[in-house]
Amino acid sequence: MADITQSFSQLLLTYGPGAMLDLPDQAVIVSGLQGWRYGPNMKPVAEDRLIGLLRDQLGDKLSPTFSGLRQPPEQDEERRDDRAPGVEVLLFPSWFTVDEDTDPSGAEGDKGSQSLEKRRRMVEFEHLTVTKGGKLSYKDDKKRREVNPIRFVAACTKGHLQDIDWRFLVHRNGDRTCRKPMYWVERGVSSDPSDISVRCTCGAMLTMADLYKPKFLGTCRAESPWLQPQRLADEVCGIDLRLLPRSATNTYFAQTVTVISLTNSDDRARQTIQEHRPTIDSIRALPNFLEILRNLPNTRDAFSEFTDDEILRALDEETGEVTTSANPRIAEFDILASGARFIGHDGPTSHLFAETLPLEDLDLKEPWRGYVKGVIKVHRLREVTCLYGFTRLEPPPTAAESELDEIQLAVDGADLARNVEWLPAIEQYGEGIFLHVDPDFLNRWRARAAVGERTLVLREGEAREAERFGRPPSHLGIAYWALHSLSHALMSELSLECGYPLSSLKERVYSSGAGQADRYGLLIYTSTAGGQGTLGGLSGMAHRVGELLSRAVKRLALCSNDPICAEHSPVGDHDDRHLHGAACHACLLIPETSCEARNTRLDRGLLVPTVVGSRYACFEIVHG
Repeated sequence: MADITQSFSQLLLTYGPGAMLDLPDQAVIVSGLQGWRYGPNMKPVAEDRLIGLLRDQLGDKLSPTFSGLRQPPEQDEERRDDRAPGVEVLLFPSWFTVDEDTDPSGAEGDKGSQSLEKRRRMVEFEHLTVTKGGKLSYKDDKKRREVNPIRFVAACTKGHLQDIDWRFLVHRNGDRTCRKPMYWVERGVSSDPSDISVRCTCGAMLTMADLYKPKFLGTCRAESPWLQPQRLADEVCGIDLRLLPRSATNTYFAQTVTVISLTNSDDRARQTIQEHRPTIDSIRALPNFLEILRNLPNTRDAFSEFTDDEILRALDEETGEVTTSANPRIAEFDILASGARFIGHDGPTSHLFAETLPLEDLDLKEPWRGYVKGVIKVHRLREVTCLYGFTRLEPPPTAAESELDEIQLAVDGADLARNVEWLPAIEQYGEGIFLHVDPDFLNRWRARAAVGERTLVLREGEAREAERFGRPPSHLGIAYWALHSLSHALMSELSLECGYPLSSLKERVYSSGAGQADRYGLLIYTSTAGGQGTLGGLSGMAHRVGELLSRAVKRLALCSNDPICAEHSPVGDHDDRHLHGAACHACLLIPETSCEARNTRLDRGLLVPTVVGSRYACFEIVHG
């Protein structure tokens, strides 16, 4: 089989360990980390804050010898052997249907009814052979036929996955020792489950509608076909299995955490050391350490401006401690909102370079003069995203669904390996705009009686959503809802001006909870694996932020779906949109790849009055 290439981001977010994937000739499941093969150019990803968070939050899910983060293996075009760098895949499922099988043996009914049915023989992997071209095939008494994998498998909410025991289910009320041929039968052209059945030539059968019945598939056997071994001897699950189409959108939800890399010091030598930490750690013990450092291609230019004494002094002074907070999001806010004229330094290997713009030069008008406390033009930033698990059937809570000072990672997802020695991560570079929001403005707004009443409604919506997924409620506060709604509106406006499509923009919302230090802000940024994320189109909009904010919120006063959109309530019983107020695809919802919270906790009524009025809007009148 020819090599199939995927981008690093696809391997982390869509086709990570445990994800089912359709290749041109086979259906497979992506191997756990034990099947990720690296060559001599294995690249570690340095991000101390993220590694500390993972160790603290995941605990026993990580090996005691956990070594940190790695970039996914990169394809070597010159190697085609079995040990070439890459990610292994395993055949799954193991049941197949045989193409163009019209054998009517054992069928019931007249020929007229049979002509409306498409019948295909069902076979297991052990009955197949591999052709010279690498394709699976089945040979009966007539000829060799190609096969296709069964479309349905069984899964549980813990992420376990297994083949459906078709023969057992078909004969559940009959002769369970029967080994006669079975057929996948589709009647007519509808996709109604009752028109799809599995039949044995002995007369036993079941319909696809049966498979959707509660408890019909039985309980989970704790199988993890992407791991080695697939099941531990003492491993039990017992959760009811659910039918899962292999191509369904709920087959794989990646659990990821993202941080923005920061600078710990104003000393440029120490910053440069931090940026090249993996390389330095690997050669530090060598006697000619400095000579090697100055001759390696990836460090030669970076350290050319420093003397040997400066490098050694910076290494001696480095303590490895985080100077602001061990929480990545707190550290991000503190350094971006520090008020320093320049943050970080400008250079080809720099992780962060930002500039605080003088507010008097921005000509901000009300209400933005009182709302915006600082505008930071982020010329360059580095984003690190790590995959630490996944779920099936139900999406996990995002990192944004925990309060700013108490970030929590979901720890109940499926494992990436039996022994997690490292985790896959990617680093991307980009640019952006950071808005420091004045806490006094938000505190005055939250003190209004109408805002307090709306807060209770939003909290009830959050509680209903948590109950729906069997989780404890997470109340992020009305300030988060308002900031998140403004973020989406601003992103939509920026995409019309900055040259980046909306799907390329991302957000990070900083909003403190009750009893926490006031930290409120928005980071709108873009990042890519190449240089497209640092072209200056987005950060160049920082000087026009007042104009863009005004236009953004003015657009929210009226939605093309009004009055239905404006009247929607998070506590309405007519649908399950408990994390939406006045918000829909025509006004506030954006591509989910751009939103940190899966397009939830949005309400434009918190920003401006809508057609049904709003006594709790932040901005009553917005001037240009």
